[in-house]
Amino acid sequence: MTPSRRALAVLLPAACGARLLAPCAARAADPEARAVAGGTLVQLGALGSVAVLLRGAARGRQQSVYEGMRLPGPPVALVADRWLVGWGSEGDRGLFMAFDAEGERLYLMLLVDGGPIYLAPPRVAVWPEELAEPFHRFAPGLERGPRFTD
Repeated sequence: MTPSRRALAVLLPAACGARLLAPCAARAADPEARAVAGGTLVQLGALGSVAVLLRGAARGRQQSVYEGMRLPGPPVALVADRWLVGWGSEGDRGLFMAFDAEGERLYLMLLVDGGPIYLAPPRVAVWPEELAEPFHRFAPGLERGPRFTD
């Protein structure tokens, strides 16, 4: 390691502060993220950590995603003390969104004409078990729904 890199390695943690070194669980206690519980999908999508992921996940379906965020649905809920989960649906269209406040992961699915469009993660991914119950309330009996961990 060169002397300049060694100096940077020593100075960077001190300059960035303890927040950079905090474990993921401490980030989950972020009051901004927890304040969204009880709010709307629009408020969840507007969180800085969610907005970045949402833009990437929408991949050419931004209009459908943003319309889905305004569909009628229950308030965003805090599930298993880490997941901010919400959905909106009307007829055969809808949007399901779940944000992992600890791991900063986004799970996002559109329903278009009653069929799922997996935006994040891809269709082949296994979803966390904590999302099974809220998802089944969003789309009961969906034939091509996500697989959940055991």
